[in-house]
Amino acid sequence: MNCWKTINLQKQYGLQRLFIISSLTMIMTFLFLYVPITTFFAQNNLNGNHFILFLLCMFFIYPIHKLLHLLPLLSLGNKIEKTFDIQYRFLPLIYIRANEPIRKFHFLISSITPFIVINVFLIACCFLFTHYVHYFLILFAYHFGICVPDAVRMKNLWRSPSKCYVEENEDGFEILVNKIS
Repeated sequence: MNCWKTINLQKQYGLQRLFIISSLTMIMTFLFLYVPITTFFAQNNLNGNHFILFLLCMFFIYPIHKLLHLLPLLSLGNKIEKTFDIQYRFLPLIYIRANEPIRKFHFLISSITPFIVINVFLIACCFLFTHYVHYFLILFAYHFGICVPDAVRMKNLWRSPSKCYVEENEDGFEILVNKIS
């Protein structure tokens, strides 16, 4: 297989720039959604109870996000390296890495799964628990910002050939295509 393109998010975008874009996305998402959603639910009083539960959700949203990245890749078996670690005695970290090239389709599905599952769940909760809509909007905006690097990866992969493979390395990932004789 030949390398069609190498994508290194740190070199192309920089970690600080991705962090700033993610943070701005979080803030803008919350600002644009808060007024229309709270106006829609104006007949209900917002409730500030269960703040500790909200903080726990805020804490666990990233590990759940990572587990949802892993879910579509479980069928690949040993091609995927999974590492679970606890940092600072309480912060769960999950590392997922493809040891061998995987199909573009699997990579795209793995990238979009957390966005769809968590955000649909949070929007549904806005309608089910209207007194806590502000909590769910904050969680939605937070998760929307977490999904920005995934969206950047998908954007870079979107224009690649349809039958290509993706291989991850220390610096990012490479898009591989079959040799043409």
